[in-house]
Amino acid sequence: MTKLNKAFQTFVLFVAMFSLAAMSEADELSTALKVHFDNESALKYVNYESIDQAHADEYGSMRYLVMDFDLALASADLQGSIHYICSSVLEDKSLISRLSAAGYDMVSVSFDRQSQYDCL
Repeated sequence: MTKLNKAFQTFVLFVAMFSLAAMSEADELSTALKVHFDNESALKYVNYESIDQAHADEYGSMRYLVMDFDLALASADLQGSIHYICSSVLEDKSLISRLSAAGYDMVSVSFDRQSQYDCL
């Protein structure tokens, strides 16, 4: 029974360490995005969401990074705000490299739960 117990403890430890590593990566990315937009923008970065979407074609799946911003600060010029955010991300080579290394294929902007705007 002790070998089974030891194996179970090892498995639980492995799962816990893997979960912490995933949370650490997410926290680092969230911090990097917060710092990126707090330093450059009047827009308020809120959070991000990672979405994996399967495709039926030969491309397999896509991983989207959807960045959430406060709508109240962007509502005066929504199109200009979207352009500013997308340009800011796409022109930052180190941020793009970090997102690519994390497996993201697309970056999007959202101001509410109903709409998102892809950065092309």
